[in-house]
Amino acid sequence: MNNPREKESFFNFSRKVTTLFVPTSLLLIFFISFSFGQYASKEYVISPNDILEITVYGEADFSTTVRVAADGTISYPYLGNIRVAGLTIRQLEAHITELLGEDYLVNPQVNIFVKEYTKISVMGEVRNPGSYEMKNIFTLMQAIAAAGGFSETADRSKVKIIRSLSSGQKILEINTDKIINREIPDVEVYGGDTVVVEQYGRFSIMGQVSRPGVYPLRRGMTVIEAISVAGGFTPTAAQSGTRLIRMEDGQKKVYKIPVPQIMREGDSSKDMQLLPGDTIVVPESFF
Repeated sequence: MNNPREKESFFNFSRKVTTLFVPTSLLLIFFISFSFGQYASKEYVISPNDILEITVYGEADFSTTVRVAADGTISYPYLGNIRVAGLTIRQLEAHITELLGEDYLVNPQVNIFVKEYTKISVMGEVRNPGSYEMKNIFTLMQAIAAAGGFSETADRSKVKIIRSLSSGQKILEINTDKIINREIPDVEVYGGDTVVVEQYGRFSIMGQVSRPGVYPLRRGMTVIEAISVAGGFTPTAAQSGTRLIRMEDGQKKVYKIPVPQIMREGDSSKDMQLLPGDTIVVPESFF
């Protein structure tokens, strides 16, 4: 790529193609904002591993701090085991008030505070993988938002929720693109869930590019963008000989990519989007 105009054309076109992906990001931000607004008025539901601080006004013997057990119960002074998972804070306050009023206290005033919330783990292709308190997280998209959102190489169509139940492990596979597009509702998540976002795939690029190798694939990435990711053509690249190799139904298919024409005319319709496992080959020019 010795011609300065050709080089400038390549990078200008790469920037122009990249901007095509901005609306998708904006759509994701819009949906997450909508999702938080939709659940803003929803009360938190107590879950296993929450730590509850229960105070009964003027009654130190009935005040305690407890962790919700895996079976959803707490051990409470004088009352024994009480099932609390699935209740809101107000519901549990009312329940304990009723139980204490039956046999122990007159007009008890019960106040409950969640001292520590149970957590959800978000792993894989998100910007900030880790564990997050469930305080303001009710749905899958909110959990992903708490982890900073999808990375550029995330496979949004196959997001897994791993959930431990008394009967064993349950795995849900969710196409979050359908949630973003409002084709299906968002999915509720629970304390102890693990969300796994896998990588969309990888592609290989060989031959006359600055950094040949294997790279993470972003959904919608094209051959032109992939060449840019690999540092662009070397001065000896035969740009017109660029090929895309793909396995289809067990057969190897080879597609010629008219890179000089795409750059010259700015016609992205002649570019091709990559699929996981694709290989790009840029031969050397001997003239």
